[in-house]
Amino acid sequence: MGVLPRPAEPGIPRTAEAIAGALAPVRRGAFLEELHAARAGDEQSAVLERWHLRAVADTRRTDADRARAAALRTGGRDGVRPLGALLASLGGAR
Repeated sequence: MGVLPRPAEPGIPRTAEAIAGALAPVRRGAFLEELHAARAGDEQSAVLERWHLRAVADTRRTDADRARAAALRTGGRDGVRPLGALLASLGGAR
């Protein structure tokens, strides 16, 4: 059996400008603050790598995904518990 090919690299360059542009607006400020606070070199590279993954996820989400996530967070659909309540109940089940 051969090796499966790796998925294509996402189209967002690992630069501060590209990542900031691809992030959802509500996350952009946190990214820029974290990047600014990081020291040059490995620390900044780690910030870029971590936020690059978030930027890729943000660009691949659809409006339906956003609505579903909002409903899970708030319990806004019939039969859906708020995410905080669900996590709290799981924390007590240990």
